[in-house]
Amino acid sequence: MLCPKVWDLKAPQHHNEIAHWRQQEVPLTISNHYYNHSVSVVAPHKTELPVDIVDNILEDSEYYKVEALPVWRIIDKEFIEAFVKKGELTLLSINTRIDLENCICVTPKGQLVLSLRAEDYQKLGIEGKGSYFDRVKNSRYVVQVDLKKEAFTPGKRNYERVRKCLEENLEQVFDVIVIWEAPETNLCPSSVAAWFHQKGYKVSLCRQRYSKRLVCDCRIPSVSPDCNDEKFIEWLGIISIGGDVKNEDPENYMNSYISPCPNASRGDVFFAEWRGFFSRKRLEGIYKKLQDYVEHSSASSSWLSLHVQGFADSPVSWGLKEHSFYTDGDNSYTIVFHSNGEKLISKSLSSNNKPRKIQ
Repeated sequence: MLCPKVWDLKAPQHHNEIAHWRQQEVPLTISNHYYNHSVSVVAPHKTELPVDIVDNILEDSEYYKVEALPVWRIIDKEFIEAFVKKGELTLLSINTRIDLENCICVTPKGQLVLSLRAEDYQKLGIEGKGSYFDRVKNSRYVVQVDLKKEAFTPGKRNYERVRKCLEENLEQVFDVIVIWEAPETNLCPSSVAAWFHQKGYKVSLCRQRYSKRLVCDCRIPSVSPDCNDEKFIEWLGIISIGGDVKNEDPENYMNSYISPCPNASRGDVFFAEWRGFFSRKRLEGIYKKLQDYVEHSSASSSWLSLHVQGFADSPVSWGLKEHSFYTDGDNSYTIVFHSNGEKLISKSLSSNNKPRKIQ
């Protein structure tokens, strides 16, 4: 049997942006990314992260799973007034595939987004638009409802029509995960879970899963003009997936990867990861904590990286930009903090490339 020339196949489309950030404010890359599934930190010349950083990431990081939730319940006026219009509510359907099934979400800005198969959209009766990724086949549609709009209230024609369509025409129920960031410290974030429980839905408390590992005695590249930004981000990626970064033999048949800075100093690298569900508000807090830590750290730890991976099957990626799953559902970003205050931001977005047409 002949071995196929797999090296001649074109790589899937992938969009990657790299920029430098020198301001103290939280970049829009974080503020506009609502559905965060995992957070990981790479710390050079460290064997552990400070306890206060780990505690900061895990503190008040619980979220809730609500089972068999009908979409019409989300537009309940009591729910909108208590949780959507006050604080920030982030809700996402789980165990559904964006390329094959119906998916829903509510953004922190109060937008209900339904990504629906054609047959369910046509039966629904609410106006939407064809998916950017399936405009030719018309197999998928996206519906958006602004829950914060003043006119979207019981008694108004639009509200009553939307409620009737959701209640009578969309029979599917969803398992969802939800986070509510209360507007005041005297309000408990678990209030949203209590509300769903009172309405008769099964609600579960969920916590982030924490894991860590140590990579010993490897070449550690520096954030400097001597090291290419793309190569540096690639090195971080290999560390994150547990790849081998110690190879220094270009003729190695099993591993051809070589560190981007072959003359860099050796040391240990600590990797930590948290998996679950993070709101943008929690990511903003993590960003500020890591920024402060790096700016006050020793010279031997001149940088530290934060990587955030979004959910592969969320209806949107950044803001209200439609999301899809073609070869993968990647929507992620990496921020490298430098001790001089500068940040390197890499934004990865393969899923928002429209598939090539096959003739």
